Amino acid sequence: MRSHDSSTAGLPLSTGELQGMGLLARGSGALARLRFRAPDISVVPSSEGAQVSESFTEEAVLARYRTLCRAVAPRRNRAPGERVAAGDDVLLDVLGFANGRLMAFSARSEWWTEVAANSRLPGLLESLVGLKVGETHPVELTLPVDHPVEALRGVVARFAVKLRAAREVVALDEQSSDFFANLARGATLDEVMAHLRQELAAEWEAQDQRQRQVEALREWSRRTRVEVPRSLVDEELRRCWSEVEYPVLVRLGLASEQMREALEGWLDDGATRREAEHRVRLQLGLRAVAMSERLKGVCAEAHVLSEGLAARARGDSAAMGTTRSEPWFEGRVLHA
Repeated sequence: MRSHDSSTAGLPLSTGELQGMGLLARGSGALARLRFRAPDISVVPSSEGAQVSESFTEEAVLARYRTLCRAVAPRRNRAPGERVAAGDDVLLDVLGFANGRLMAFSARSEWWTEVAANSRLPGLLESLVGLKVGETHPVELTLPVDHPVEALRGVVARFAVKLRAAREVVALDEQSSDFFANLARGATLDEVMAHLRQELAAEWEAQDQRQRQVEALREWSRRTRVEVPRSLVDEELRRCWSEVEYPVLVRLGLASEQMREALEGWLDDGATRREAEHRVRLQLGLRAVAMSERLKGVCAEAHVLSEGLAARARGDSAAMGTTRSEPWFEGRVLHA
């Protein structure tokens, strides 16, 4: 594959290059049997000459500073039976139930997180304060009105949370001689803040560029003239579920009936279906354009698309732990 430089910018990508970047190989085998027309790609907006403003505030800089201080702070492993405190890092297994069924997208295995407020799960992590390492804790809460799954907004949910491990985070002494050495962002507070502003500016610029690419791809998907069968969307969702959530459920020792409930949650969620249909339609459009060698672009832009296709569904695929021989949550959750 040719490298991304000024000499290749604007040249068409070959079918072989697209396959090498995974843009054609990730689709379902059923895609190859469909007939479609190539979309009009002249409508894709250009970001050339766009200016990115520093949209972040000083509050964002201070928040980044606090995050940095916490990230480099020393940790102490809490012993089994020791109680957890606010601000600890905790290793959790989590399952959620609502309306008498396992909640789709709720399973987490080997999930490291901070004991602090989480707007998506209000009260869940705060309830761990005082819990002993090794305990399993039932939590009941009302899901927020902006919950990602529309059908679960405002619903009472019950979670089983197993606290597998915890680490006390020891705050850095800002007066110590090695404080700035630990931060590795400058020798003075002013230098550290200036460095963090540069980091945020670069991140905002990258985020702006990604958003432009996402919008262009969605417009491309919208203009792809093909009817996407419901069965093909179901196939895409099952494939994503088997890669993202199914391994976690196996590790947590769930029964086949509960796994079926989790899959049905993916298949029934409107937002998840729309995103899956967008991915399928985009794959169809890319295949059509690549087959006719009409795609214009550069490798870096195509790589962004590849990353987007790889992150095909909600869920943290990194949060997967060791296999369990029995369901640890049995008897810990009151079904609705």
